[in-house]
Amino acid sequence: MYVRVFVSSNKRIATQSYKEHALLRSTSKDDSGVDSDEVQDVIACVIDNTPINIDAKTITPFKCVISSAGTLQEDHQTAVIAIYGCWLPDHRLREYRYIMDQLFYYVYHKLDKLVTNDYILVYFHGATPKHRTPDLKFLRKCYQMVNFRLRKNLRSVYVVHPTRWLRTVIALSRPFFSNKFYHKINYVYTIAELERQFPNNRLSIPVAIEQYDLRRTRRRFLRFFC
Repeated sequence: MYVRVFVSSNKRIATQSYKEHALLRSTSKDDSGVDSDEVQDVIACVIDNTPINIDAKTITPFKCVISSAGTLQEDHQTAVIAIYGCWLPDHRLREYRYIMDQLFYYVYHKLDKLVTNDYILVYFHGATPKHRTPDLKFLRKCYQMVNFRLRKNLRSVYVVHPTRWLRTVIALSRPFFSNKFYHKINYVYTIAELERQFPNNRLSIPVAIEQYDLRRTRRRFLRFFC
């Protein structure tokens, strides 16, 4: 089995109230949570010729939303990058919009560093509750802010565990996206299907998504045989 499963660790944030304490619980694989280009809780970068100072302290619990899975075996050039919906911020957080803006800059910055040629995005939607799913307005804003190089070099997007609601949202979003981008979207319904698509890439699968996949596969199996 080529998919690597890891168990996330919890990191406490003492400055939050008990309610937000749970919402902000960190699941980062890196206990330090510090990026190589982070200085005094700030990541300085340039996005579309505009200097940006990312508030690294605020987004530390959510940095694991993006992960690299190396390059495709076929060409050793096409990067494979995973995005995990279950690790996005909760809508109930104070300063939710600010956190999402900072997290967008962070993901953009990571993509800019990881992508040198073509790349593939794998978005895991399984185990993502609605209160962690970004709204359509935010997604449209992100798409419009992504530069031409990242759009052009995107080979395809794999949406893992798409719900009917998510497929509907993507269909309704079509007028806001280019036809080229829309036709790059592929739906993958199980981790087994994903393994067949990427047999030589070690995609990290959080335990919550593994469990979601097992429950979903079991339901499909029972519907087929019952």
